[in-house]
Amino acid sequence: MRVLVVEDNVNLADVVGMGLRMKGFDTTVVYDGRDAIDELDGARWDLLILDRDLPGVHGDEICRRLRARRDPVHILMLTAASRTDDIVQGLGLGADDYLTKPFAYAELLARVEAVQRRLGLADTGPFVRGGFRADFRTGDISMNGEPLRFGQRELAVLRMLVEAHGAVVGVDRLYDEIWQDDHAHTKSIVKSTVYTLRSKIGDPDLIETVPGQGYRIS
Repeated sequence: MRVLVVEDNVNLADVVGMGLRMKGFDTTVVYDGRDAIDELDGARWDLLILDRDLPGVHGDEICRRLRARRDPVHILMLTAASRTDDIVQGLGLGADDYLTKPFAYAELLARVEAVQRRLGLADTGPFVRGGFRADFRTGDISMNGEPLRFGQRELAVLRMLVEAHGAVVGVDRLYDEIWQDDHAHTKSIVKSTVYTLRSKIGDPDLIETVPGQGYRIS
């Protein structure tokens, strides 16, 4: 499921984005309304997590524009405006759901997963190739019955490759989505993470390097 997070509190936005990526959601984060409109005009999204009081273009205006053009994206407003009148107004603008700040991340995740189920995009079961088995719902990953252990970002790379269903995933996309909030690394971290994955998985080598493009698991 493709998720766009629009939130001007950079720390909060980055934490939410990273948490959703760790759960396997294809997540992009932007911090103002104009960038949100660019993203929404340029691609299809399944879920928009939208702050209301945004710089550039107000969240209410973004919601109006999407509903005026009958965009099917599911909109979850995430905002400090918590009065009953605020909630009624937000839902009246076309939001599908409304969560007030401060919030528990577990509740946000539960609402995101509910959208995923509603859209029929939930995981269908473990990924199996030969002796390799990965169940991202439970976190159980093994080779020939022996458990494998991965760091969070290693697991995020592995999941993105698996969920691409054989398509090539570019280095830029891996870096932007998994290391978006960590500027201490260059894009070479992607290559070293893939190397570590290969070392931990062992033979057969599931990850194919596509020169000049990226990686895939077919």
